[in-house]
Amino acid sequence: MDGLTHPVGDQPAAVYWKRRAFVVAGIVVVALFLWWAISSVGGGDPQTPGAGSSPDPSVSSSPDASVAADPSRACTDTDFIAAASVPNQVSGSKKLTVTVTLTSTADSPCIVDVSKKSKLIIKSGKDTWFDSTTCEGYVTFKAEPFMLDAGAEHELKTTWNYGRDAKGCEPDKVTAKSGFYWAHATVAGVSAEKKQFQVTG
Repeated sequence: MDGLTHPVGDQPAAVYWKRRAFVVAGIVVVALFLWWAISSVGGGDPQTPGAGSSPDPSVSSSPDASVAADPSRACTDTDFIAAASVPNQVSGSKKLTVTVTLTSTADSPCIVDVSKKSKLIIKSGKDTWFDSTTCEGYVTFKAEPFMLDAGAEHELKTTWNYGRDAKGCEPDKVTAKSGFYWAHATVAGVSAEKKQFQVTG
């Protein structure tokens, strides 16, 4: 033991101490290398997944179901557009049929309820001949709520019997005369462009 603590030789003591320090450092380095190699073969640190580790099964790559489109949602006035069409001429002895085509502009389906915010207005110039909102119990579009798929179209029809009175509902008071009229249809709050037509005798 005395030789370890008091080296003997022709060199200064500091030289022997440096040699011993190098030997010890080498042993430590070799031991650390062996520990790292054994750990790598055994799978490495369990807290640090390697490049080849499998993904956490609790993490799903599928879309979150909570953000999926709800097909039962009600359509808003930004989910579709409405386009109306009427005959250029129609005889006063027949009802006018107004056809309205709804075209979806949404990315997901939605429900159109035509019983809400739907109406038909007929005017001759500034004179209103018919306004379905003033008629008690009047059904503008006889259709149940329906699903409008993304990008799809749906056709609706409504009629005007040429009636006009205090409420614009009954046909047996005053009927429309020959001339030009405008039809303005609205479906579930979405207004279609006004269309002109002619009533003939």
